[in-house]
Amino acid sequence: MPSRRTKPLQPPREERRALLARYFIEAVEPMLEAGEAYSDISVERLITSVEISRSTFYVYFDDKGDLLRAMAEDVTRDLAEAGAEWFGLSPTATKTDLRDALRPLFDTYRRHQTLLGAITEAATYDARVREQHLALVEVVVTGLRDHIKTEQKAGTAAPELDAQRTARWLVWMLERGLHQLVAPAQPAEVRRLLDSMTEFCWRALYAGYR
Repeated sequence: MPSRRTKPLQPPREERRALLARYFIEAVEPMLEAGEAYSDISVERLITSVEISRSTFYVYFDDKGDLLRAMAEDVTRDLAEAGAEWFGLSPTATKTDLRDALRPLFDTYRRHQTLLGAITEAATYDARVREQHLALVEVVVTGLRDHIKTEQKAGTAAPELDAQRTARWLVWMLERGLHQLVAPAQPAEVRRLLDSMTEFCWRALYAGYR
């Protein structure tokens, strides 16, 4: 019996769910920026904002919390892609290169700061959001861990470091720092915070080996 094929112009359900989550991000972030709490925004208002029916919403999302998890996956993927510039640094990269590689993380977080704040808040009371948040952070941890190991093999990062634990410390420091320090900061302060984080990461990982 021949296998069923996806019809042309009909992507898989998960791909459509991810695309719809992206549309919701564009609609929800202005609401959050206006000072509204995600928990206070009704499903009716959400679906009206992107002009879909209630039945379509429930085809892709179990509830409002499930939508938040889908949006979280999307913006965390953006953060992971921004972090990839750091993880892809060559062994000959300079401190200036490191700063340039860290900047996309700062820019991406500030672009999505209200939604990421809502995700952080929801993680305190929604176990599903919390589990997903932890899992997505671990994806970033893995990327940094592999980068540290690569640098250690090349002799351009401190060989005594435990790559896994060092990566976890650095990623969680960045996650909290971006939320508490970078998100509310003015542009001049953001630049100073970026300088400080660059100096810290350089000294922690590379200083003396490049």
